[in-house]
Amino acid sequence: VDFPLYSAAMLSPRHILVAGGGGSANTGVKNGFQIFEVTNDGENCTGSSVCRFFTGEYSVMSLSARGIVNNNVPLKVYVATVHKEFCQIYSVSLGRERKPSEPGVRHRNVNGTPGQKISNGQNKIIFHVEPLKKVQIDYHPQEPYGKVVRISLNNKLLASGGDDGNVRIWSFPELSKVHEFTTHDKEIDDIDFSPDSLKAASISKDRRALVWDIKKGKKHAELGWEPPNNIKYMYKRIKFGCVEDDIKKYKVYTISNPIGSSKAAAYLHKWNTQSYTVEKYISTPGLALSALAVSDNGNFVATGSMSEGIVDVYAAFNLSLLRRVKNAHSTFITGLEFLSTSEESAPCRGFSDASVVSISVDHQVCVHHVPKLATISSFWAILLAVLVLLLTFLLCSFLGL
Repeated sequence: VDFPLYSAAMLSPRHILVAGGGGSANTGVKNGFQIFEVTNDGENCTGSSVCRFFTGEYSVMSLSARGIVNNNVPLKVYVATVHKEFCQIYSVSLGRERKPSEPGVRHRNVNGTPGQKISNGQNKIIFHVEPLKKVQIDYHPQEPYGKVVRISLNNKLLASGGDDGNVRIWSFPELSKVHEFTTHDKEIDDIDFSPDSLKAASISKDRRALVWDIKKGKKHAELGWEPPNNIKYMYKRIKFGCVEDDIKKYKVYTISNPIGSSKAAAYLHKWNTQSYTVEKYISTPGLALSALAVSDNGNFVATGSMSEGIVDVYAAFNLSLLRRVKNAHSTFITGLEFLSTSEESAPCRGFSDASVVSISVDHQVCVHHVPKLATISSFWAILLAVLVLLLTFLLCSFLGL
């Protein structure tokens, strides 16, 4: 693309939106977002631009998208974006643009009746973008600035955070304030909703990670761990992830970087949501982390690095490393987003188990596949079991057992 990228979101099983821009300075780099249709020819994954929308003076540093889905095809998608101290909502609707027809071909006469004219026109899938409501989400006294917005999975709530340190919960898409949590002391860096939309989690520059009960309107839990060697750490990103595609069962994932130490390891943590204690963790010595994503079925977790453009993909259940991509980007990774794991998106993924999209300020959009694990057919499995039993029996007979 021709602009630096900061955020990404899936709109459908085949369409991804990437956003960013050059900011309010008159640099000639436009602000906005672009929608791509992802395809795979069996060897290469490609993206075809189907829509480009400009957001004027506002670069898009954070966004969230949710759609009303019918047979996995969204009829309308709501996109929430951060525009300085405001959240702007857009409606993105699926449509078709008819290309001009070339001179048609007419069949020969049949029983004296003129044949039907066949048009050569083609319909092209496009997205129509319409700005909707806007609301102020940050009230810092010196320089108000929103940092993050998230739409809940049930499309009924929106969470926002910014420089004033307050987490605000809004009804969606009406944008009426439901709750305002003032526990954090510094700016909010990330927010996420639980898959059942009953909890929200936030992290801040005050080095705290808090979980909020939306129904009760109060703090539910706080995450805490003991860093090694008394090194101070700051949470960078936080995400919920369901367990085995069940939205009622979920885990929390965080990435944390050391403060003031370039040699100390960064951490990926997986948290139990009953006790909110650490279940598993992975350390990355000498490699600070900048991005985090969890697949929609909860089976995969991906991280992106602050340097060397590294993307790591892990199995969520034990955090085993499935794939590492080095030099995916020439600079730090600003965002990660998994393609849908639905059957409809399987051709886009090249029928891999999972695919994750990485973006950066280097203007590149990259797709990384996690190949399917090698499996053995039931016939060969049964045959192997029979052979093992037969050899065991022969061995026992030979030894006189």
